[in-house]
Amino acid sequence: MRNTRPGMSFGGRVMTPGVKILIIANAAVFILQNFFGPGKTGTGLLVEWLSFIPHQAIFGLQVWRFATYMFLHGDFFHIGFNMFALWMFGSQIEARWGKRNFLVYYFVCGLGGAIVYGMFNLFGMDTFVQMIGASGAVMGILLAYGMTFPNSIILFMFIFPMKAKYFVALLALIDLWSIPGEGSVAHLAHLGGMLAGFIFLRITMPALTSGINLGPLGKGPGGLGGAWRRRQTKKKMRVVRPEDGGNGKPVEKSKDQKRIDVILDKISREGLQSLSDEEQEILRRAGRK
Repeated sequence: MRNTRPGMSFGGRVMTPGVKILIIANAAVFILQNFFGPGKTGTGLLVEWLSFIPHQAIFGLQVWRFATYMFLHGDFFHIGFNMFALWMFGSQIEARWGKRNFLVYYFVCGLGGAIVYGMFNLFGMDTFVQMIGASGAVMGILLAYGMTFPNSIILFMFIFPMKAKYFVALLALIDLWSIPGEGSVAHLAHLGGMLAGFIFLRITMPALTSGINLGPLGKGPGGLGGAWRRRQTKKKMRVVRPEDGGNGKPVEKSKDQKRIDVILDKISREGLQSLSDEEQEILRRAGRK
C-alpha cells in the first residue's frame, strides 16, 4: 500500500500526522493527570472535570465530556494498549483516507461510544460512574480496518492468525457477551464506537475505500457531500456523443462537447468517483439541456 501522507517511521510502519497528533495529545493529558492532585473522589482533578459521567454530561449540560473523556486513561497499560492499536491500524486507515477524514471518523466513533454508554446508563447508579479512555474510538478504527482491509491477517493474541473481518467480528461478540458483567470495562462504549463507525461508513464507504485521494468531508469527491453529488450526477446524466447531424455528415463539436468527451473518457478509465465538483456540475448542466 502506498502512503499518501508524509509521516514518521516507527517499527517499520509510518506514523501518519493525524495518528501522531492523537498519540501526543493522549500522552500529554496522561502526564497532566499524574501532576494534578487526587481531587474529591481520589481519581484526579482532570478525571473529575473531563471524564464522561452520563448524569452530568446530559442533565448537567456539561457537553464537553462527550469528547474529553477520550483523552483520559487509567494506567500505563490502558493508554499503551489504546495507542498501540491506534498506531497499528489507524495509520493505515489515515494513509488511505487522509488526515481530516480520519480525525472526523475518530471523533465520531468516540462520540458514539459516549452516547451509547450514556443511553444505557442514564438511570441507576451507573449514571454517576466516570468513564475514561479512547477505547470506543479505537474500536471504531478497528471496525474501519476490518471493512477496508477485510482479508488482511492479524495475529489474535499475537499467536493465532485471523483475517481482519473475523477478528473485528470476534471483538464485537466478546464485548456483547461481556455486557452483563461489565465491571470496570465499558463494553457498551466499545460497541457504541463500532456502531457509530458502521453508520458513518455505510454513508461514506464507497468513497473512503475507493483508494482515491479524498478531499475534506462534505467537500470534493471523497466527502459526504461528494457522495450525494455523485449520485445526483449519475441519476441525471443524459449526455450523448453526437457523431453526425442525422444526415451522415459529421458535426463539428463545440468547446463544451469536447470538454464533456474528456470527462466521459475519465469516467470510463477511473470511475464516477474520480470527478471533481466542477466536472460533475458540467455533466449535470449538460443533462438538463
